[in-house]
Amino acid sequence: MTATDGVLFDGWDLLRRGAWRDAHARFAAALASPLDAAAEATAAEGAAAAAWWLDDDAEMTERYEQAYRNYRAVGDDCGAARVSAWLGNGAVQFKGETAIAQGWFQRARRLLANLPESEEHGLLALFEGMAARLRGELTDAIAYAEQAMAIGGRLHSPDLEIQGMALSGTAYVSQGRISEGMRLLDEAAAAALAGEVREVGSVWIPTCYLVQGCEQTRDWERAEQWCGRVMDFCRRYDLGSPFSRCRTHYSTVLLWRGDWDEAETQLLRAADELQEQRPRFAAEAWARLGELRRRQGHWDEAAELFERGRSLPAARLGKAELLLDRGDAQEAVDVLERVLDGISDEDRLERSPVLEAFVRAAAAAKRPDLLPGATKELTEIAEDVGGEALQASALWAQGVGWGMQGDTDQAITLLTRGVELFESARGPYDAARARLDLAAILTDSGRTGAAAQEALAAQETFEQLGAIADARRASRLVGLARRTSTLELTARQVEILRLLAVGLTNREIAERLVLSEHTVKRHVANILTRLDLPSRAAAVAYASRVDLL
Repeated sequence: MTATDGVLFDGWDLLRRGAWRDAHARFAAALASPLDAAAEATAAEGAAAAAWWLDDDAEMTERYEQAYRNYRAVGDDCGAARVSAWLGNGAVQFKGETAIAQGWFQRARRLLANLPESEEHGLLALFEGMAARLRGELTDAIAYAEQAMAIGGRLHSPDLEIQGMALSGTAYVSQGRISEGMRLLDEAAAAALAGEVREVGSVWIPTCYLVQGCEQTRDWERAEQWCGRVMDFCRRYDLGSPFSRCRTHYSTVLLWRGDWDEAETQLLRAADELQEQRPRFAAEAWARLGELRRRQGHWDEAAELFERGRSLPAARLGKAELLLDRGDAQEAVDVLERVLDGISDEDRLERSPVLEAFVRAAAAAKRPDLLPGATKELTEIAEDVGGEALQASALWAQGVGWGMQGDTDQAITLLTRGVELFESARGPYDAARARLDLAAILTDSGRTGAAAQEALAAQETFEQLGAIADARRASRLVGLARRTSTLELTARQVEILRLLAVGLTNREIAERLVLSEHTVKRHVANILTRLDLPSRAAAVAYASRVDLL
């Protein structure tokens, strides 16, 4: 083995172990000395692979192209096909350059056409499947993934097999085949993190897809179990932009469960780390930060952040929610219709949050004609996918629809169940929003006592979270319910309710007001009926909340 061979061997060994900077130094040193074409191809490919993980796109592309030329010069079609596949993958994943990616993938296919089956065939299938997934062509993505898995199995390549398994799993999840998809993702991540793969870099796809799958399915418990391990792995190996992308997806978990301060910390760090070298991925962080700012009531800043990620469905969804916040419901409907048109019917979980916003916007725009289709699709997704969060969303949408049709009893039943499921799924913000819709229906149906309680509970949650605009909206609804409810009570009933609230018994109230105990008992029953409250204890709590003490 020559000295150059030793340097190249060390460089590839360092790459496999995730020591990207040291590996890059080895390959750079080799390239600085005279090399024959074969050695130059190997060194350039190694430098490109290290540059990939160091987020240097310019060097990555330059070195892979250098490797390609030299592999072709020495007649190594397999090597040339391998770097062609990587060039295609880089083009589509990092820059969204689908035409360039297709060119390189086609070149790799042609070079491999007459060669015996190799890991390069599986690598190309894996990368083409990843590109198909990004286009929303999920059936094609699964076919490519299964091809990569099969080749990996035949050639005893755990890296190919596990990454193909993860790609198949994430495509199944997007289709709504949740149980099947999440089982594959759990298995792939477990095997990858345990060290079954030969290269540290092969852990990225299984873990990234797993976290995304948890986010799509709103399986927050599973996400919390895995995110810690995934982020520890990223820290240990200095994974750069993949780590930052994990931060972005993890922030959604934090946002859901109400830990908004930590979500903000993760998003700001992710956006800062990605902005220079991976602006396409930074847009994901900006869009999520925009949603946080919208919830916090910082609408101008939210609009600016959504504009930064304007190419993403999440940013366009955020813009629509912002239009709704500002009272332009019909424009929000129009925006959301365009977003839905751009998402494949096959990509069901990508459609579900847009459908939720569409129901909210259609209701605000007084467009009951638009609700049945969106509610039906959302309900079908929830039934097929399962999970409390999606089921809560479907129940909420159904309740809104029945409310617009005038069936308040059915609406109240569905919205109440939706609130319960949102709370069970540990989604305080969504539960509070659903409570406001429930409070509005209760007020319209004359059950103002219950309406005030729901609106107050929502207001308290919004205030705890820091959702300023939503808290104000809840406060206005509380005021409406209070004014309506106190009008429903006679002066004597208000007086008795105040005495109940300070702990007096019926007999003590009767003595205080010089009434018979029977008369006080009848007044208490009427108070409970008029305010739609179940018990004396509920009446005491209500009196405290509406400031009757």
